[in-house]
Amino acid sequence: RVLFRSPVGVTDPPAANDAATDTDTLDAQADLSITKTDGTATYTPGGSLSYTIVAWNAPGPSDVTGATVTDSFPAGLTNINWTCVAAGGAACGAASGTGDISDTVNLPAGGSVTYTVTVDVQSSMTGNLVNTASVAVPVGVTDGTAGNDSATDTDTLDAQADLSITKTDGTATYTPGGSLTYTIVASNASGPSDVTGATVTDTFPAGLTNINWTCAAAGGAACGAASGSGNIADTVKLPAAGGRSSGGA
Repeated sequence: RVLFRSPVGVTDPPAANDAATDTDTLDAQADLSITKTDGTATYTPGGSLSYTIVAWNAPGPSDVTGATVTDSFPAGLTNINWTCVAAGGAACGAASGTGDISDTVNLPAGGSVTYTVTVDVQSSMTGNLVNTASVAVPVGVTDGTAGNDSATDTDTLDAQADLSITKTDGTATYTPGGSLTYTIVASNASGPSDVTGATVTDTFPAGLTNINWTCAAAGGAACGAASGSGNIADTVKLPAAGGRSSGGA
């Protein structure tokens, strides 16, 4: 506000125009941005991942108080734990947490917050693993470059398992004209990934006749067929950590 006063001895009848005021409303502007990566292009069901999420306000020019950082993790990720570290005068809403992120942060011009997120991947997960993190300005702040307010990390499937099989008839000899009973066990004990569509095969040699077999599953496994005759060519499901299919012929 500027005031103008006449000197002593001078009369200024219209005094209403002796002051002038200029008023500006707040127009806070910032360029928030965010990145997210787990440092790999693939994931293994039954394994684990560590994401790094960085939200910052560069170059501003205005400080931002009350920005929101969010990340909703997809189904298939469990044991989600995160920490937040601030730099450049910024402030995290919470130093740590579990599950989805919904954190209110302060981001001065040039400041940043970094989230480190550790997750376990269910052994049954399939398809691409897609996860997006976002940062948003509060009401009253203009973000002139909204295109960098979200970041997506995509990993392709790299299922891994250690299938194994055993077969025994419990004897070291056979008698022509006699009979034998074989026990065949296919397992996925160490995983780490579930396996759907594994194939168990056994082509019996000439000289064996009247071949009949049954299949029993354990540990969440599934036989393709409960029983059959002749050679075995069965498609089975073998989840990690103990899934197994047992057959007798």
